[in-house]
Amino acid sequence: MTASRSSALLLAAALLVACDETPSFTHYVLALSWQPAFCESHRDKPECRALDGSDYAAHRLALHGLWPNDGAGEGPSYCGSWLIKSDDRPAQWCELPEPELSAETRESLVRVMPGTASCLDRHEWAKHGACAGIDDQAYFDGMLQLAAAVQATQLGQLIAGHVGRDLQRRQLIDAFEAAFGPDSGRALSLLCTPGGGYTNLSEIRIALKPTALDGALDRDDLYLDGPAPRGTCPATVHIDPAGQ
Repeated sequence: MTASRSSALLLAAALLVACDETPSFTHYVLALSWQPAFCESHRDKPECRALDGSDYAAHRLALHGLWPNDGAGEGPSYCGSWLIKSDDRPAQWCELPEPELSAETRESLVRVMPGTASCLDRHEWAKHGACAGIDDQAYFDGMLQLAAAVQATQLGQLIAGHVGRDLQRRQLIDAFEAAFGPDSGRALSLLCTPGGGYTNLSEIRIALKPTALDGALDRDDLYLDGPAPRGTCPATVHIDPAGQ
C-alpha cells in the first residue's frame, strides 16, 4: 500500500463518527447468513478456514449486518466520514477503526459473527452502523439480540435441524409466518447460491422497523409497508453442512 493511501485510510478512520444529522430511513434490513454456504465460495477467508462442525455458525444463522434502508435502495451509508465505497475493500477492512464495545459484547460478536476474523464488524459499522443514529455499543448489542431472537423462532430451528438436508422454500416461509403471523413472509427474503452440487440457502434478510431494537421481536417490529422482497431461492434449497 502506498504511503498516501495509508494516510488517507488513517484519516478516514479518525473521521468515522456518527453523523451530525442522522439520515432518514424507513427500516432496517437484518441480514443473517448460513456460514457453510458462504464458505463454499470464500474458502480462503480466515473464518472459513477455521469453520468446522462444532462451531456455532455450523448449526445456527450467523450475523452479517443490520442496514438502515430508505425503501428505494441500500439506504444511507458511510456517514460522518469521507470514506467512500471505492476505498471500502475487504483487504483493507482491518485498517478501519474497531468499534468501541464492551468485552462481553465483543466476545458474543466473535461467536455469532464469524466474519469478525476478517474485520467484518469494522466494515459494517463504517458503512451502515454510523448511519443508524445510535452508538456502536447499541448498534451491535441490537444486532446480537435480533439474531438470537430469529434463531429461537421456528424458522431458525427449522434450518438448524436440517443441516445437510433439503428444505422447501415454502417450508421456510411457513416457519417464519408461524412465528410472526399470516402474511408476515412479506418481510422475509431468502437468498441462495450454488455450491457442492446443490442450491444452498446462503442468507435470510428481514425488513424491520427501527423499533425492533427496543425489545422483544414480534410482528409489530416487521416492516411490511414496502414491496415484497425478491429472493433468489428455487422451490427446493439445501442446508449446507460445514466442511464440505
